[in-house]
Parts: sequence; C-alpha cells; structure tokens
Amino acid sequence: MYIQFQQYKLRSTKWEDIVSRIQPMHEKGLAMVAQDHLNPQNRELRLEPDDIWQLLGGREGLKRMRKNADLLVNLAAYVQRWNFEEAVIIAERIRQDSMIVKRAVFMIQLHMLLKKASPRVPFHMQQAAASYYLMTQRLLALYETCQYVRYPALAAAL
Repeated sequence: MYIQFQQYKLRSTKWEDIVSRIQPMHEKGLAMVAQDHLNPQNRELRLEPDDIWQLLGGREGLKRMRKNADLLVNLAAYVQRWNFEEAVIIAERIRQDSMIVKRAVFMIQLHMLLKKASPRVPFHMQQAAASYYLMTQRLLALYETCQYVRYPALAAAL
C-alpha cells in the first residue's frame, strides 16, 4: 500500500519540482570524504573527524544529505518511465545507498543527542558521504545515458 501511494505521488509530481527541492551540498568536500573512504591509501584515514565534519557541512549538511537521499531515489524512479530495464537496477542501487545514508545519519544524530563520544561517528560520516556520493554519480550516469536532455539541469542541481 505504501509503495503504491509513493508511486502515485511520484506520478503526480513534476520532474522540475523534485529537482527544485534538492538542497545544495558542498560538492568538493563531499567528494573528498567519499574518496577517502572508497579509495584507502597507506594511511587508512587521511582526514581527521573534525575535517570530515566541516567538509560535510556539519549538522546542516547531514540534514540536507538525508533529505536529498529521498529526492535522488525519486529521480531515479522517474527515469523508469523511459528506460525500465536499466533504470530499475540503478534505482534499486540508489535506494539501497539511500538506506545506508539514512542509517548513518541517524546513528550520528543519536550519538549527538546522547552526547556520547564514539569512535564510530567518523566512520558513520564517511559511510554516509560515500553512499551519497555514489548515489549522485549513479544518478548522473543514468540521466546521461537515458535522459540526456535533463542531464544538465540535474547536474547543476547536484
């Protein structure tokens, strides 16, 4: 029932409306944190926790990342109208990445709420950044191949 309602809601929403609700992220900072997590070097972590926090935009950046995750899933699902075979696979990957982002942000917020210092928080920040980064890259690649007319507007919004 929930999925059917979400699909109905998505059908009645214009693509431009979804894109306009995307909140800007610090693209370079996000990419730095994600690359640090996805491509480890000799030193496992090159970035310190305070640096990661700043590069992601702090509490506000995490809130934006969490809200944008749902919008990116909707944008991936939107492409299924034109290219179901490819879009359904990528949309599922993006949906799973979205769940990782939300779980990681929730864990960070929980530690902040409890005012509990945890060595896991930096890893949650990196995990959220890496998953969000992969979501944006997958979505851009999907639009570049399936909806190239809308690609420039999407790239500008992300």
